[in-house]
Amino acid sequence: MNSMVKRNRLAFLMALIICVAMMASGCSSTEEAAMTGDLETNEIEEEATKNTENTEDTPVAAPGVYAELKRNDSSVEITPVPGGITDSTVLPTFTCTFGDMTNEAQNALEEGRVFPKEFFRDLTACMLISEETMAGKEHDAIMYSLSTLAAMANEFWSLDPVLNNVVYEAADDGSIAKSIYNVHFRSADKDGQIIYDNQARKWYLGDAEYSGSIDSEETLATWWTIFDVADGNVQ
Repeated sequence: MNSMVKRNRLAFLMALIICVAMMASGCSSTEEAAMTGDLETNEIEEEATKNTENTEDTPVAAPGVYAELKRNDSSVEITPVPGGITDSTVLPTFTCTFGDMTNEAQNALEEGRVFPKEFFRDLTACMLISEETMAGKEHDAIMYSLSTLAAMANEFWSLDPVLNNVVYEAADDGSIAKSIYNVHFRSADKDGQIIYDNQARKWYLGDAEYSGSIDSEETLATWWTIFDVADGNVQ
């Protein structure tokens, strides 16, 4: 990636990421929205149900609704809504559009790489759920989540992934035990899963542990800066 996007926020992010990356334990209100990992499943349900209950029979999203939620016995399933996030959508706490963000992401990549925009769009929809769900959340918490999702999307870009849904499995104490991304890998024409073990803080591609740099400090700082540039906060 361009060297410009690698400088700036790393020092600030070091302290933030050390705390926020412990997704299952939680550190402060700033981190409560990060990857939805610090929330308990009943909190996800309470915040999202009122925003999706009127859209379940509708093929496209109501204004400000990005994804739909379904409750199971010990899990929450979130599915992106077609048209919930478009290139002209301004995400909560941002001033730029989603299209601005993904354009900046593509421009920052080295030649030959393609940013998986649609995969990132659906990941973002399932993380945010709706404008109302994100009401009152701090910008840094949302930015951290988006940076992590962008790093994840970029990591698996060559598999040409398409997100079907995200399932949050609950631990006995009600916290999120696993974040399961059910994906169709078009490069291999098969379905699979990308899994984040929230308690062990480890990534898996199917059953195999994945050792990439998805949530390293440098990777997250890079994506944070990319989106800061898109939002006009860094020149």
